[in-house]
Amino acid sequence: MIVGVSSSLSGLAAVRFALTEARRRGVPLWAVRAWHLESSSRARPSWDFQRTVADQCGRLVQETFRQAVGQSAREVGASIRVPSGKASYVLQDYATEPGDLIVLGAARRRWWGGDVVRSTVKGAVCPVIVVPPPELARAGSKRILVAELDRFLS
Repeated sequence: MIVGVSSSLSGLAAVRFALTEARRRGVPLWAVRAWHLESSSRARPSWDFQRTVADQCGRLVQETFRQAVGQSAREVGASIRVPSGKASYVLQDYATEPGDLIVLGAARRRWWGGDVVRSTVKGAVCPVIVVPPPELARAGSKRILVAELDRFLS
């Protein structure tokens, strides 16, 4: 089970779904946060800079899990991966078997997601589950948002 980690509301929902599904199936969970730096041959980032970016991505994974499920990725037994590369390609590289499952959060207003979701779905050898954002995040106007908050708080 591979979850593409994002700190968006749908990303948090994807982490919760992936953790629940991995536990239900009794399979390991890989929390993947890819990063990619565009650079020219004359302006290559240093190894120290790349290591810093990877460390920041690892911290983002830990914090996203804390926000989503109240524990860090390591505390729930997830393996953290922060490879360099375009996210859709990286996720496809981790999912090598037809029985694997990739879980991603959708874009805020579209269930089919952005470029990462579309590219991952297009090239994956396994099923891809796209978790929509919570209803409150999909509220189209401030008036709807305020009405939802009032209903929630009462």
